[in-house]
Amino acid sequence: MGGGTTIIEAKILNRRGIGFDINPAALEISVKNLDFEGDFKYDPVIGLADARELKEIDDESIDLVITHPPYLDIISYSEGKIEEDLSNIEDVGLFLREISKVARETYRVLMENKYCAILIGDIRRKGHYVPLSFYVMAEFLKAGFVLKEEIIKLQHNCRKTPYWEKRSSKYGFYLIMHEHLFVFRKPYAGEDLTELKYSTKIMKDY
Repeated sequence: MGGGTTIIEAKILNRRGIGFDINPAALEISVKNLDFEGDFKYDPVIGLADARELKEIDDESIDLVITHPPYLDIISYSEGKIEEDLSNIEDVGLFLREISKVARETYRVLMENKYCAILIGDIRRKGHYVPLSFYVMAEFLKAGFVLKEEIIKLQHNCRKTPYWEKRSSKYGFYLIMHEHLFVFRKPYAGEDLTELKYSTKIMKDY
């Protein structure tokens, strides 16, 4: 849920919003950000929870999931205070195993023919480009989703951009100036996915 941007929009648009975060600090910020008056139909439901285990949500009860997880240990989300925080993970393989749990749990709570959007970026390791976003995409495809859209988000004004600009000049690599917004759809039960199975098979073999 982060600072509550999405859940605020849900409130303004008179949609039933549910926002969870693993970090109590994020929950506190969201509570403050949601404290505004207006003629709104629904009060969002927010609380502490782990995206890998959404016990509070029934199977196939959600219309839309929007999430923006940390990218490994690039930026500490809870400053190491929360053991389960995904940003504490340094190993790519372990991170993807945990993301696969998020993908399966998201698939469980989403209704058929509804959507999940995940914003994720790429990283560098030892001077090389690691396409983390596409590895994450693979985990969602393996969970049963099909890819509806990929949207590229350009970004040039991050808090750490000046730091990376200096390092890129010193060590000779390009800045990563974009993130990937993958929009997945949960297929109908028994839906004919013949035209999509080639790419799905690749991801299962990955």
